[in-house]
Amino acid sequence: MTPKLAVVAFPGNNCESESLRAAKRNGFDTDLILWNEIEKIGHHDAYFLPGGFSFEDRGRSGVIASREPIFAVLRKEAQKGKVILGVCNGAQMIVESGLIPVEDNPVPFALAENVRRDETGKVLGTGFYNSWKRLKPARRDTAFTNSVNKDFLRLPMAHGEGRFTSTNPACLEALKSDNHVAFRYCDNKGNVSDKFPITPNGSNFAVAMIVNKEGTIGAIMPHPERFYDSCDGDQIFQSMRQWIEEKRSPEEVMIGDFSQGQLPEIKNFQVKPNSLLLEKKLIITDNEGFSISQTASNIAGEEIKLGRSILYEIYCDRSEKEKIIDSGLILNPNKEQLLDFTENKEAKYAVLPLEDDAAKALGEKLSKLLNKDVEVKIYKCWDFGDTNKESVNRVIQNRLLANPNSAEVVKT
Repeated sequence: MTPKLAVVAFPGNNCESESLRAAKRNGFDTDLILWNEIEKIGHHDAYFLPGGFSFEDRGRSGVIASREPIFAVLRKEAQKGKVILGVCNGAQMIVESGLIPVEDNPVPFALAENVRRDETGKVLGTGFYNSWKRLKPARRDTAFTNSVNKDFLRLPMAHGEGRFTSTNPACLEALKSDNHVAFRYCDNKGNVSDKFPITPNGSNFAVAMIVNKEGTIGAIMPHPERFYDSCDGDQIFQSMRQWIEEKRSPEEVMIGDFSQGQLPEIKNFQVKPNSLLLEKKLIITDNEGFSISQTASNIAGEEIKLGRSILYEIYCDRSEKEKIIDSGLILNPNKEQLLDFTENKEAKYAVLPLEDDAAKALGEKLSKLLNKDVEVKIYKCWDFGDTNKESVNRVIQNRLLANPNSAEVVKT
C-alpha cells in the first residue's frame, strides 16, 4: 500500500505546493490539510509541516502554530510513531512544540536569529540569509536518513531564525553528539564546520537538522522540497517512505510535556541608578498582541487580553532623554507613544533575549549620537491586567512568552 502523507498548512505558510509535489514525486499519496481541519488528522502515515511565516511569526517563529488545537492531535500521532517532518518554519514549530525532548526537558532547544561571524568573531550580518548548502548525515538510522546514499546532500536554505542553540549543558551535549542530530553543515569535501559560510546561521556544532531519539520526528532548516524537478532532498523523502514501508517506527514514542512542568525561573526587574528607561506602545492596531492574547486564552481556558509594549533600558545619563527621543531611534510618534514605566506591577512580565543584535546595533548608534559608550537592553513586555494568578501561571508555564533557550522572563 502506498504511504499517505499530509502537508499541514497554517496561515502564512508558503511552501505547500513544493511540499506536495516533492512528496508525490517520491512515492507518497498526498493531502493538504489546513490548520483548522483537525478532523482530517489521524489517517496518514506521515505529516509534513512546511516553510513560510505562520501567523506572521508573531511572538516568535512557530510558537503560535505549535499551540494551535491541531498540534494536540499531531502530538498524539507522534506518540504512535508516525513520521513528522518540519522544514524551516515547520522546524520552528516542532522545536517550540515539545515534540523533540531531551530526557525530561520538553523544550531543550531554540531556533535563534541567524548570526554570521568571521574567524575573529566579528559579526558580518544577522537575520535572513539564503544560499545552497551541503549537509552531511550524522545519523543514518532515522526516518529521514536511512536511504541517503551520498556523503552529503546539497539543498537550498532561506531563513532568518535557524540557529540551533540551548542554555542547558545536557542539551548542548545532545547537539554536540549525534544522539539528536540527523544532518550537519559541511563543505564540498564533506568536512563539517560551524564557521561561516559553511554553517550559514551560527548554529551550534553546525547542526542543520535535529531528530528525536527514536528518529521519527525531524526539524530541518534547509529545504529538501524546494526544487521543481528533483534534487538531493528526494533522498530524505525516499528515506521516509522506506521507513514507513518497512514499519520501522516503535509503537510508542516519547514526546515532551511542558504543560505539567514547573514554572520557569523568573527574576525581578532591577532598575539601575545609571539607566534611562523608555517604554513605548503602539497607538495603531497591535496584531502581535492580539494573536498572542488569543493563544494565551486558549492555554488558560479563559479570555485574556494582553497589553504589549517595548521597554528600552539605556545606560546613560537621564538628562539625555530628550536628545534620544528627538533622534527618532526609539520612537515613531506617528504610530507609537511613550508610557510612564511602572515598577513592581504584579501582572507585567518582560522578555529579554539572551543575545540581541538589534540592541547592540542601537547601542552603537546611540554611542555615536551621545559621543560616549552606550549599552542598551530591549525588552518585550506583556501586561496581563487583572487576569487571575492561576491563568497567568499556565501561560508562563507553557513557555508562550519566551523560549528559555533564547530569552529570559523578568517581572517588572
